[in-house]
Amino acid sequence: MAKSRLVTLLTDFGTRDPYVAAMKGAILRVCPAAQIVDISHDVPAQDVLAGAFVLAQATPFFPPETLHVVVVDPGVGTSRSILAARLDGQLFLFPDNGIITFVAQALPMEAIVAVRNIKALRPGPESMTFHGRDIFAPVAGRILNGMSIADLGPQPGTYKLLDLPAPVEQVDWIIGQVIYVDHFGNLISNIPQELIVGRREDMQQAVVMCSGRDVGTLRQTYDDVAEGEAAALFNSMKLLEIAVNCGRACDVFGADVGTEICLEKR
Repeated sequence: MAKSRLVTLLTDFGTRDPYVAAMKGAILRVCPAAQIVDISHDVPAQDVLAGAFVLAQATPFFPPETLHVVVVDPGVGTSRSILAARLDGQLFLFPDNGIITFVAQALPMEAIVAVRNIKALRPGPESMTFHGRDIFAPVAGRILNGMSIADLGPQPGTYKLLDLPAPVEQVDWIIGQVIYVDHFGNLISNIPQELIVGRREDMQQAVVMCSGRDVGTLRQTYDDVAEGEAAALFNSMKLLEIAVNCGRACDVFGADVGTEICLEKR
């Protein structure tokens, strides 16, 4: 039996349309006691990489047995599978499009199934364009009511993971790239703090470059530079970030996901 009625939602629906409310209503119809928490509904439309990043950064802070329902689903209505999984004591319901990638890299996979016999799990007809309301929500309600994910279907032969870039290391430099741009315009890279601190201490005084432009050496806080100036630092996610104090680094550097970030010894 589920030990929690806590469910989170992560979508690219936005908040101006009826989609989020409809999905919440469909969950509550099946499980009126559900406690619904919004992670975000502002994932860029169809951006599976951004959704995967947001999911992985938010979910570790929820209690065990929380159910995370993820609907960033550009393949809605196609033959893509819907999966349910348990990772490190938390439950996930998501399309098989790679959005579980960062979570699966960080947390141990304890169980995973492909949701089958969907007609028996949902109370009404299915729209080919709104599986969030018509499939994910009623299945989530059943899990919250105590259904084991093992009863949802068989283990899949495989499941999709995103082909993510990894930092490239040489003696005098490390090259990574931007993998996420946040609401503040900060450029978050794929270079983890653990790569530098404790392993490559020689790089702590390296110069950071973004789009070929000098950002300076690593800082501790945004306020270590004057307003309007750029700073490179390890953020709360323990990833190398390029920021502009009281500004937007993405605009200043003309940068986006995929832009090169480099630490270079001089």
